[in-house]
Amino acid sequence: MEQPLHIMIIGAHPDDNELNCGGLTARLTGRGHKVRYVSITNGDKGHFADEYIADPSRLAARRLTEAKNAAAAVGADYICLDVHDGEVYVDKPTTEAVIRTIRSFGDPGKGPDLVIFNRTVDYHRDHRYTAQLVVDATYMLTVPMMCPDTPFLTRMPVVAHWFDVFTEHGAFIPEIAVPIDDVFDQKVDSVACHISQLFEWLPYNAGQLDSVPADDAARSKRLREQLLARAAVRTVASKDARLHGDRTAISVEAYRICEYGRRPSDDELRRMFTIDGLSPLIH
Repeated sequence: MEQPLHIMIIGAHPDDNELNCGGLTARLTGRGHKVRYVSITNGDKGHFADEYIADPSRLAARRLTEAKNAAAAVGADYICLDVHDGEVYVDKPTTEAVIRTIRSFGDPGKGPDLVIFNRTVDYHRDHRYTAQLVVDATYMLTVPMMCPDTPFLTRMPVVAHWFDVFTEHGAFIPEIAVPIDDVFDQKVDSVACHISQLFEWLPYNAGQLDSVPADDAARSKRLREQLLARAAVRTVASKDARLHGDRTAISVEAYRICEYGRRPSDDELRRMFTIDGLSPLIH
């Protein structure tokens, strides 16, 4: 039997990982690999209801349940570093927490095979600083005297970014395109677990709360359409990706390797991103 890989996906908020990597996660766990979702914050500020304004810990508890259910829907597990929403900073305690978290997943001294996160360019401060925390942690993962209470890694993980649409500091150029048509419904089911965000807070914040359907079937249909629209952007942007699993796929998730981690071979990348073979570039 194939030795399972350990993949860690790190986001700022409890729903970031599913939205960006839910399809890849389902493909990985479906092949027996181990995926762990990590969120830096507990998401305790993203709501408008009086009960949560009065007691943000109630929202954090709800989001923890939603995040665990969402991760389970695609076969992953989930942990939260419990930083307050909107309060991520690149400081010593949080940097060390990220180092320990990454080191602790996988075989002792080996850690995860792959770590995925967003780029440091983003509209949300929590996203930007989460990315910087991971970037700052990378080299230190292998330094024995850094956080000596957690075994240091004897090899650097492969580190990758998930797709984004930001262009101010340079557009995202996809290197790897993962087709997710076969697991798209599983991704929808996972994202739909984040009820407080997808059907309450985000519509409210956008001034569209009145348009959210009341019944689950209509909500699921609307969410599916929204995720298909997101996927379409990635599909178009990824048409010339160097490694592509299926150029006929309707929906893909796109990634690129971060230069601060280990540079893997193409064979390693194909295994890590569940690409069964190389699809030639079409010009």
